[in-house]
Amino acid sequence: MKVFKKRQTKVKSFFRSEDMELCQLLLHTDNAFDCLIELGHQGAVQFNNVYDEDRLLNNLYSKKVSQCYEYLRLVDNLHNMIVQMHVNEIFYPDVDRENRLREKDLAKYGDRLKRIHVEASAVTEHYYRLDHRRYRMMEHSFAITRANKYMTADMGSELLYSESTVMGLVQDATTTGAHHSQLNYMIGSIRADKFYSFELLLYRLCSFNLIIRFAEMPTPVYEFHHGQRPEKMRKFAILMMTSSTMLWPKVLKICGHYHVNIYDCPRSASEREEKVRELSQEILNVEKVLKEAELMRRQILEVAGQDLFIVRVNLRKALKVYDLMNRLRLVGGFEVPRYLLAEVYVPSSDVQEVRLILRNASRLSGGADREEATDDELDNMEEEEEEEKQDTTEKNKEKKQMQWEETEESEFQPDFQSDMTSRAILLKKTRMVNHMPPTYFRLNRFTRGFQNLIDAYGMADYKELNPAPYTIITFPFLFAVMFGDVGHGILLILFSLIMIWKHRAIEKYQIASTSENEILNILFAGRYIILLMGIFSVYMGIIYGIIMAKGFNLFGSSWSCRYNATTLSDPLIQLTLDSSDPNFYSGHPYPIGMDPVWAVVGQDSITTTNSLKMKMAIVLGISQMMFGLGLAAANCVLLKKKADLVLVVIPQAIFMTCLFCYLVFLILYKWLVFGGHKQTPYNSACAPNVLITFINMMLMKTEDPPENCLANMYPYERLLEYALVAIALCMIPILLAGKPLYLLRKRKKQEKERESRDLRPMRRQTIREMRSTMWYSTDDVSETSKQKSVDNEEEFEMSEIWIHSGIHTIETVLGSVSHTASYLRLWALSLAHDQLSDVLWHMVLNKGFSNNQPLYYSVPVLMASFYAWAILTVAILVMMEGLSAFLHTLRLHWVEFQSKFFGGAGESFKAFSFPPSNQRS
Repeated sequence: MKVFKKRQTKVKSFFRSEDMELCQLLLHTDNAFDCLIELGHQGAVQFNNVYDEDRLLNNLYSKKVSQCYEYLRLVDNLHNMIVQMHVNEIFYPDVDRENRLREKDLAKYGDRLKRIHVEASAVTEHYYRLDHRRYRMMEHSFAITRANKYMTADMGSELLYSESTVMGLVQDATTTGAHHSQLNYMIGSIRADKFYSFELLLYRLCSFNLIIRFAEMPTPVYEFHHGQRPEKMRKFAILMMTSSTMLWPKVLKICGHYHVNIYDCPRSASEREEKVRELSQEILNVEKVLKEAELMRRQILEVAGQDLFIVRVNLRKALKVYDLMNRLRLVGGFEVPRYLLAEVYVPSSDVQEVRLILRNASRLSGGADREEATDDELDNMEEEEEEEKQDTTEKNKEKKQMQWEETEESEFQPDFQSDMTSRAILLKKTRMVNHMPPTYFRLNRFTRGFQNLIDAYGMADYKELNPAPYTIITFPFLFAVMFGDVGHGILLILFSLIMIWKHRAIEKYQIASTSENEILNILFAGRYIILLMGIFSVYMGIIYGIIMAKGFNLFGSSWSCRYNATTLSDPLIQLTLDSSDPNFYSGHPYPIGMDPVWAVVGQDSITTTNSLKMKMAIVLGISQMMFGLGLAAANCVLLKKKADLVLVVIPQAIFMTCLFCYLVFLILYKWLVFGGHKQTPYNSACAPNVLITFINMMLMKTEDPPENCLANMYPYERLLEYALVAIALCMIPILLAGKPLYLLRKRKKQEKERESRDLRPMRRQTIREMRSTMWYSTDDVSETSKQKSVDNEEEFEMSEIWIHSGIHTIETVLGSVSHTASYLRLWALSLAHDQLSDVLWHMVLNKGFSNNQPLYYSVPVLMASFYAWAILTVAILVMMEGLSAFLHTLRLHWVEFQSKFFGGAGESFKAFSFPPSNQRS
């Protein structure tokens, strides 16, 4: 029985918002964190006004918030190291269910993170230092090698000085013996992008007294900076030679500004070769140490990667919880705070479950010694609270005013001496507040996509009818009217069924993906919408008799052609299919949809299908708008707005019925009474033009009928039309003045009641209900000034009400015409889709079928034409035309349908919850 009631509640909460309970939540500081963690996983509690800009923080948990930020910084650093080293970070898809966070776990997280981060940072820094040293030795070895080669073999081929001067200055110690040259030289390395400015500056400073030679290193090197990632760059090895030692201080100073690495260079060639061998051996030794350091670094990061994802997810949850706790009100004194107080909204059906969660969380955290409450105990508690609420309501019936009273949080002061338990407490509030409860609909995988379409326009008011249940049928049906084709509908069905069948794999992919695929997310969220659009497209394709732009004949056509070859060859004879001749038309309509003959009769096909689809669009549009007015009437009844029902909705319905519903009647009556196989005056020749008839009705004029035809479609037609127009015109003054006069009378009556009871004036309400006057009770304001301000406010509010009523009346009258015309897009897009399909068939695929070339040539042509036709069909007809039809259908629902009854100004239920964890968390 309980399961049945729960399912019944879920169904009701989809048509209208679920009942919301305003409660006060009292949390003990010892277990508040664990309770909020459990509430966040359940997602059934909304905290009111905690995230307002003017909300004062209690600063009790500011250090905890900073600590969580610091831990997350360490996690991000470790994650960057893991990504850099290409270490596998283990992903846990069930972390939200299997690895619930407790407050006592945060200290363990902190100690472990700090230890691993210190170890990883130390090993990484040691690795970078060794790698930096290796690159320096590689630069040193390359610079010495190039300098040795230059000074022993290539010294005379590229010098700026003449050969005799260089030979006198540049000499090797191995060949000079006791002769001492004045030539001094220096080697180093510099970044390639800085070399040319460095060379130019030295030339301007030293002129021809300094010779520079450079060579690019064969492989790029990495430059290491403290606290930053290594930077890959090109470098030049340079050799600087001069005969004057006076230049070296200036040169070294410039080298320091350009971050030139200076290395020592032995004087003799043998010493330089020995130095190169020593550097090569040191490089090999350093590379061995680097391998060991990299292995140790990888082992540390692999240990960190085993549960780093869990730590990161739980730390973000902890940060969100501590931030919320920092915004709650402290109760029990600031010096020794013991409780946190919050005002929350909870769905009525979840109150017991929330209490059970709070009780279990308190027990698991060690805060409550009592055992878990049973379901019977919770039911008894609920019944007692309901009885107490009813008693309180009955006692305060006479004291209620029309205003909403804002509840002050300071009124709730628990008795700390009598209630020493640390268990969380959830109490219902029986007093009314001045804000509307949030709107909450219970959804599943099927209904969530349709609800997203409605929420994109606006959230329904509390207890307002939800358009989503009706959109489940009307949205795919109107889409199919524009997209009707059996073949294209089957493609949509197959695509949606693949996503439904592979939904678990797609969900796992979305969770494990490191980047968000927005297109896949949109298509996957609307997979059931696409399925219904495909099903209805197949249905409308059967009605239209079209599959991939080609007609099909299931039951045999009711038309037949009796012309012989002689008649067909005579160019002077106009060929027509006479519906009044039994030889051409049997008189029995096609069982389902349109007769297949209309797909092959050329221009007559376009004329006939256009007329049918245009009238069908008008019938469907007016039917949906009248259904919207019916929902508006239901809204007024459910929300107890009798004035809106009598003075707004019913006049609108009468206006629409007298004019546009009568237009639908004319269309249906013409289809039923007149026909080509019927005798005069009910044959096709005497069938009146519905549009001309409707225009004559509005202009109140008549036209002479054709010969042997009736002047009216039915007896007393003109009299009825004049009466309908008169009734419709009478509704306009009611729409214009009915609601303002009612509000004025209602306010005067309330003012008399306040004067008789000597009560304080009510607060200002919205324009939709009552534009009351703002009264001021300041003692130092005179009675004359108070009365003057009241009169000005009353005049302003009444003028605003009249303006609003006038705008609404104009919108109703003109909107009824424009909205009806807007539904003609159903006809226009259906025609465009049909014609474009026909063009692709005849211009692309038919070229392959009509090819009379040899087989070795016609088969490749047919394959190419089919390939091109298939691609264009999917890309243009299914995707582009489907998207166009989708957007037009969305507009028809948002503007033409929902404007009749849907306000969309409510606030959604924003529960405190944690989003599902994924790789991007």
